[in-house]
Amino acid sequence: MNNEMKLTGNKVKNYFNRKLDKIKAVKGNLTGLNEDVKRLGFLGVLKAIWMDLFGGRSLKGWIYLILLAGVQIGAYLLNPESFLGMVAGLTGILCVIYVNEQRASNYLFGLVNSLIYLYMSMGSSFYGEVATTLFFTVMQPIGLYMWLVNAKQPKADNVRITVKKLDFKGWVKNLFITAVVWLGMGFLYSKINSARPFRDSVTDGTNVTGQFLMNGGFAEQWIFWAATNVFSIYLWWGESFELTVMYWVYLLNSIVGWVNWTIDAKGLRGLPVKDQIKGLLPFQVN
Repeated sequence: MNNEMKLTGNKVKNYFNRKLDKIKAVKGNLTGLNEDVKRLGFLGVLKAIWMDLFGGRSLKGWIYLILLAGVQIGAYLLNPESFLGMVAGLTGILCVIYVNEQRASNYLFGLVNSLIYLYMSMGSSFYGEVATTLFFTVMQPIGLYMWLVNAKQPKADNVRITVKKLDFKGWVKNLFITAVVWLGMGFLYSKINSARPFRDSVTDGTNVTGQFLMNGGFAEQWIFWAATNVFSIYLWWGESFELTVMYWVYLLNSIVGWVNWTIDAKGLRGLPVKDQIKGLLPFQVN
């Protein structure tokens, strides 16, 4: 019994030591990033931002971006319900496309989208969306920091960041986090007389987990984003045409993003399409 308690104590101690080491590493990472900025200079930083925004995109990538952004703009032209809603939808679509392409500048579009979406959600009394958007707003600079640090790590030449996959333990952990946030926020909303507390809190759970996985560079983020998108289509249906269209586009991009990130996570990039498809399947095909 004493040995078991000692072993458990050591595990807990090691866990907190690892977390403490990560916290201590923040200062060193920020110093390193600051040195990179000084080394590049003002013009060098502008060039790096420009390249992240526009450089290295294939013709297929440009067509994909223009088509998806065009859907949002076209929806507004057909039904000019809210210019602000269109801007929110457009910046949101650009954000998720840039995440799909593993570009750190996605956080710029994400910040603009979060601030606009926060304003619109408050006007619609969607408490869950307000709480989630506040979380997103705070996580943008944190996510940018994590991606910039990730980008400095050794990796293959054809990827911008190191993409990871969840193991069984990671799945259990993140599903547990999703459930805790969903139930916890639902209980909180019920205390402030929300008419739909546990409906409002669904996207809190999936969004929090998706954002954590995105910042950490995990391919499975797209599964949680897809769940968010499906429920958000239901939530905004009849409330905002532009945002409903935005979430349909998000859902499409979530599928494409899952494929692209899983290909990188499994090391399938560069293989024939047939082999990539086999590698994406959860079971082996001869």
